[in-house]
Amino acid sequence: MRLVLAGLVVLLSTCLLGGCAKYWYQEGKSFTQCRKDLVSCQTEASRYSDVERTGGLGRYESKFVHECMNAKGYELVPEGTLPVRVKRESSPVFGIPGVAGTID
Repeated sequence: MRLVLAGLVVLLSTCLLGGCAKYWYQEGKSFTQCRKDLVSCQTEASRYSDVERTGGLGRYESKFVHECMNAKGYELVPEGTLPVRVKRESSPVFGIPGVAGTID
Protein backbone atom coordinates (compact mmCIF):
# COMPACT_ATOMS: atom_id res chain seq x y z
CA MET A 1 0.00 0.00 0.00
CA ARG A 2 2.82 2.41 0.85
CA LEU A 3 4.48 1.68 -2.48
CA VAL A 4 1.29 2.55 -4.38
CA LEU A 5 0.85 5.74 -2.35
CA ALA A 6 4.48 6.70 -2.95
CA GLY A 7 4.02 6.11 -6.69
CA LEU A 8 0.96 8.34 -6.75
CA VAL A 9 2.83 11.10 -4.93
CA VAL A 10 5.71 10.90 -7.43
CA LEU A 11 3.29 10.96 -10.38
CA LEU A 12 1.37 13.92 -8.98
CA SER A 13 4.59 15.80 -8.23
CA THR A 14 5.91 15.13 -11.73
CA CYS A 15 2.72 16.43 -13.28
CA LEU A 16 2.62 19.53 -11.13
CA LEU A 17 6.28 20.39 -11.69
CA GLY A 18 6.50 19.13 -15.25
CA GLY A 19 3.49 20.94 -16.63
CA CYS A 20 0.87 18.23 -17.11
CA ALA A 21 -1.80 20.91 -16.94
CA LYS A 22 -4.01 21.35 -19.96
CA TYR A 23 -5.67 24.48 -21.24
CA TRP A 24 -8.52 25.30 -23.57
CA TYR A 25 -6.86 27.23 -26.39
CA GLN A 26 -7.67 28.45 -29.89
CA GLU A 27 -5.10 30.36 -31.90
CA GLY A 28 -6.14 33.98 -32.34
CA LYS A 29 -8.73 33.96 -29.52
CA SER A 30 -8.26 36.30 -26.60
CA PHE A 31 -7.94 35.07 -23.04
CA THR A 32 -11.14 36.92 -22.12
CA GLN A 33 -13.09 35.32 -24.98
CA CYS A 34 -11.84 31.85 -24.04
CA ARG A 35 -12.92 32.36 -20.44
CA LYS A 36 -16.36 33.62 -21.57
CA ASP A 37 -16.79 30.64 -23.90
CA LEU A 38 -15.87 28.20 -21.14
CA VAL A 39 -18.34 29.79 -18.71
CA SER A 40 -21.00 29.66 -21.42
CA CYS A 41 -20.38 25.93 -21.98
CA GLN A 42 -20.41 25.23 -18.23
CA THR A 43 -23.66 27.15 -17.80
CA GLU A 44 -25.24 25.26 -20.68
CA ALA A 45 -24.09 21.93 -19.19
CA SER A 46 -25.68 22.79 -15.85
CA ARG A 47 -29.04 23.28 -17.59
CA TYR A 48 -29.04 19.57 -18.49
CA SER A 49 -28.14 18.21 -15.08
CA ASP A 50 -28.82 18.36 -11.38
CA VAL A 51 -25.72 20.36 -10.43
CA GLU A 52 -27.28 21.85 -7.28
CA ARG A 53 -28.01 18.39 -5.87
CA THR A 54 -24.69 16.83 -6.83
CA GLY A 55 -22.59 19.85 -5.84
CA GLY A 56 -20.75 20.39 -9.12
CA LEU A 57 -20.05 19.24 -12.62
CA GLY A 58 -19.71 15.47 -12.96
CA ARG A 59 -18.69 13.14 -15.76
CA TYR A 60 -21.67 13.95 -18.01
CA GLU A 61 -21.22 17.69 -17.56
CA SER A 62 -17.49 17.45 -18.22
CA LYS A 63 -18.17 15.60 -21.47
CA PHE A 64 -20.76 18.22 -22.42
CA VAL A 65 -18.28 21.06 -21.76
CA HIS A 66 -15.58 19.24 -23.76
CA GLU A 67 -17.88 18.83 -26.77
CA CYS A 68 -19.14 22.42 -26.45
CA MET A 69 -15.62 23.87 -26.40
CA ASN A 70 -14.58 21.68 -29.34
CA ALA A 71 -17.63 22.91 -31.28
CA LYS A 72 -16.46 26.49 -30.62
CA GLY A 73 -13.07 25.59 -32.13
CA TYR A 74 -11.01 25.14 -28.93
CA GLU A 75 -8.57 22.31 -28.29
CA LEU A 76 -7.13 20.94 -25.07
CA VAL A 77 -3.45 21.84 -25.22
CA PRO A 78 -0.74 20.71 -22.78
CA GLU A 79 0.99 23.64 -21.10
CA GLY A 80 4.32 22.79 -22.70
CA THR A 81 2.93 23.25 -26.21
CA LEU A 82 1.22 26.60 -25.65
CA PRO A 83 2.83 29.56 -27.42
CA VAL A 84 5.07 31.59 -25.11
CA ARG A 85 3.10 34.80 -25.52
CA VAL A 86 -0.33 33.74 -24.29
CA LYS A 87 -1.97 34.45 -20.97
CA ARG A 88 -2.89 31.30 -19.10
CA GLU A 89 -4.97 30.58 -16.04
CA SER A 90 -4.96 27.17 -14.41
CA SER A 91 -8.13 25.73 -12.97
CA PRO A 92 -8.32 25.75 -9.17
CA VAL A 93 -9.42 22.10 -9.39
CA PHE A 94 -6.76 19.49 -10.22
CA GLY A 95 -7.52 17.69 -13.47
CA ILE A 96 -9.86 20.38 -14.82
CA PRO A 97 -8.46 22.30 -17.81
CA GLY A 98 -7.60 25.97 -17.51
CA VAL A 99 -7.93 28.68 -20.16
CA ALA A 100 -5.34 30.37 -22.37
CA GLY A 101 -5.43 33.09 -25.01
CA THR A 102 -3.86 36.22 -26.35
CA ILE A 103 -3.67 39.27 -24.12
CA ASP A 104 -6.66 41.53 -24.67
